[in-house]
Amino acid sequence: MENMQISTIIADDHKLFAQGLSNILGQSDEIEIKAIVHNGKALVKELKNEATDLALIDLNMPELDGIGAIKQIQALSLKTKLIILSTYADEKLVEEAKNLKVDAYLLKDAEPEELLYTIKEVMEKRYEFNINHILKQTEPLENFSDDFLKKYKLSRREIEIIQLLKKGLTNQEIADKIFLSVLTIQTHRKNIIQKLEVNNSAGLIAFAHEHNI
Repeated sequence: MENMQISTIIADDHKLFAQGLSNILGQSDEIEIKAIVHNGKALVKELKNEATDLALIDLNMPELDGIGAIKQIQALSLKTKLIILSTYADEKLVEEAKNLKVDAYLLKDAEPEELLYTIKEVMEKRYEFNINHILKQTEPLENFSDDFLKKYKLSRREIEIIQLLKKGLTNQEIADKIFLSVLTIQTHRKNIIQKLEVNNSAGLIAFAHEHNI
């Protein structure tokens, strides 16, 4: 995909989300948004009419849902890469997506950079479809009271990074594990240190042990 834009179709019946996603991806020089459609039938029609590199697909759409659209697309033997973007991910759905050879599955609350990173990995055939990683993003944050989370204003992603730092992983290892860039991990670390009001990474790790994060 060097020196070429990734032609992309967004399929989502929530028009505000679809347009917002288009605006975010449109800021990248590597991505060209060819169309936004709001149901599975329109998606299949668009892909039949013109070769497209990538489709970002919501599961819950009218007329023809995401899984139904994916089955029709697969039957056409198109070369389009398929990434599911959904608000939920139960084990049955994720396993079905993997069995259908969907290229990736992301939750809609993923960070924009995580989506961009995933798109690049998929297009370069490096993405690993990891069911456990996907399902983990929907698990409740156990062992953390609402008061604790409100006090420190920690996000799920920040909790995950703290836990990985506590295990001794480097920035690069964390970036590889959760599909973000090293720069983003470094930014998260700085933000976490500020939120926890500790002085440095050593203080962050000590805090994690003290509060059993």
